[in-house]
Amino acid sequence: MTTVNSENSRAEFRLAPWLWVAGMGLLLAVIYAPLVLWLGRVSWQVTQLTNGALLVVFALLIGLRSVWDEARPAPEVNGPGLGWIGAGLALAVVPRLVPVPVVPVLTLSFCCAVAGMVGLVFGARGIRAVRPALAGLFVFGIVIGWFPTLDWPLRALAGRYAAWLLRSLEVPVELSVMLGGPPQLVLSVQGRNYIVATECNGFGLLVSAILLATMIGVAYRLPWGARIGLWMVAVPVAIGANFLRIVSICLVAPQVPVSYHVVHEVLGNVFYFGGLVLIWLLARPHRV
Repeated sequence: MTTVNSENSRAEFRLAPWLWVAGMGLLLAVIYAPLVLWLGRVSWQVTQLTNGALLVVFALLIGLRSVWDEARPAPEVNGPGLGWIGAGLALAVVPRLVPVPVVPVLTLSFCCAVAGMVGLVFGARGIRAVRPALAGLFVFGIVIGWFPTLDWPLRALAGRYAAWLLRSLEVPVELSVMLGGPPQLVLSVQGRNYIVATECNGFGLLVSAILLATMIGVAYRLPWGARIGLWMVAVPVAIGANFLRIVSICLVAPQVPVSYHVVHEVLGNVFYFGGLVLIWLLARPHRV
């Protein structure tokens, strides 16, 4: 009789942490569901943000996969996990008390809560594994509000540099603004007009470049000087890759027997991934 009670007690002990952690996860899911749904909806609606959001998701999955390979889940009530969750919940009420940027603060709150949940399941090792992805998510919460402000300046910058490079190559080009509705930036190249639309402003690559620089800096444990330098490099790399993409489309589209859409998508992907690979290569020599 004593043996049976002892075995039942051990079974309850093993089950209790799982139930406790599951209950905490459910509570946090309810609290942060509006924020997560909003971030997902905006990322889906604004195509320039979609790839950046996917970068963060992939980084989070990679981090979880790596810690899963090193240590199986072992839920327990521990100090690091509870500390991060407590910090997240405290941050969640800050926007109600003081005037602060709501989305960045709530995103940081969510990142702390996720770190805490991972800590409850995998311990401190798990928190370290997902830290790069959470850093990227926090930065994503900051840059997500930049789109309306930077749309036209980025288009103007891309159009101006593209026109300059085409003139340097002795290609006839004219840059103009078409009114009569929302202003459109038009590149006229050898009798063909190319509209530098919102989709061509390079904001998507800029966001992805900043996120990648952030996550690489954390993952590689770069010194703060190197991290700042990588951020400073990521911005011109993104802007440069975008206007080179526009130039390449203007030069290649009239020369190949395929639809403009195919040329636009192929060259867009080439310069998008090329810019990200360049940032990664620049970071590697500084890896600790």
